[in-house]
Amino acid sequence: MRVAVTKGSLLIPPTYFAVSHARMLRRTHRVRIFTGAAEITDPSALDGVEVDETLPEVLPAARSLTVRRRERIGALLWPFTAQRIARWAPDVIHQHFAYGARAAVSAARRTKAPLIVTMHGGDAFVPLTPVKERGIRARPALLAMQREVRAAYRRADLILAVSQYIAGIIAQGGGDPARIRVHYQGIDTDVFTPADDVDPSPVRRLLFVGRMVETKGVFDLLSASRAVLDEHPHEVIFVGEGPARNAVEEAAGDLPHVRVLGGRSSAEVRDLLRTAHALVLPTRINGRAREAAGLVLLEAQACGVPVIAYDSGGTSEMMAAGETGWLAPEGDVAALQSRLAESLEQTTEDRRAMGRRARAFVVEQRSLISSTRQLSAIYEEVRR
Repeated sequence: MRVAVTKGSLLIPPTYFAVSHARMLRRTHRVRIFTGAAEITDPSALDGVEVDETLPEVLPAARSLTVRRRERIGALLWPFTAQRIARWAPDVIHQHFAYGARAAVSAARRTKAPLIVTMHGGDAFVPLTPVKERGIRARPALLAMQREVRAAYRRADLILAVSQYIAGIIAQGGGDPARIRVHYQGIDTDVFTPADDVDPSPVRRLLFVGRMVETKGVFDLLSASRAVLDEHPHEVIFVGEGPARNAVEEAAGDLPHVRVLGGRSSAEVRDLLRTAHALVLPTRINGRAREAAGLVLLEAQACGVPVIAYDSGGTSEMMAAGETGWLAPEGDVAALQSRLAESLEQTTEDRRAMGRRARAFVVEQRSLISSTRQLSAIYEEVRR
């Protein structure tokens, strides 16, 4: 089967999820990724999967532009991307994100190939966002995205949601419930594994991995960590980039137990996870949107690392609360503080037992192998 995986732009890192299934599907299918613009600084993530990028073929001079400008231009070149997809004659078109889907929708119309759209979170909230909530200059962009999402909803043979939570949001935004299905993304449990030969941190390490923005709860984590530090010595490491990075570094200036590392590759994140006592992801509501799934929670648990998170959006679907980690009410810093303390009070054996349960949860219920099998079956289903 020829599978065209499509995405408006492809940046690796951070969007490893966009190619994870494609990488495994290539063992049984012919897979090619089509995108308007790409920036791939970790080519190992592709593992031989072909990438067809429109921008350098149509406008070679654009190679020298910044990534953001190339993304914008690549989006405008969607008719050319649609032509390239159609010329390849796929049996199935699988679009990631409902915004940036114009090329996939157009190609599906031309080729009559079934279209699958995976909704990852933010795109599901686009139809629910009132235009009046945006400034005058931002309104045209929102209206354009809403048109794209609604067109994808109309044309898609199947809409895949990354969590039950997002499935509900899609239905609220106009997606046909009969064509919505939950498909958990899955983690490669042969890559994200515990490592016995990694030296543990001499001090219990709490790790945050994610976009450095206030709504990811980075300042909540700083506050909760500071409150329990005297009774429970530990260190906190922040991994990620974003507009709040400088503010986090400034806030942590008088906290020697805190380090801010910035962005890291998937392999580097895995190595850091293996040394962590727990992963902390205190994501809060962002406007109307909440955490869609939180794949880093699965990556941590696959490495045998318990997780601590706010009960936001689809987060609870990515763990077994009380068995593989702890949930705190969203935005409740005092509760987060209590969960940190409870984790740091664990004996070594209790921590190891929770880590074993965490890995078992991912292997049995959220592995990339099983997720890919499900996706392959979905492709066969929509072709009938």
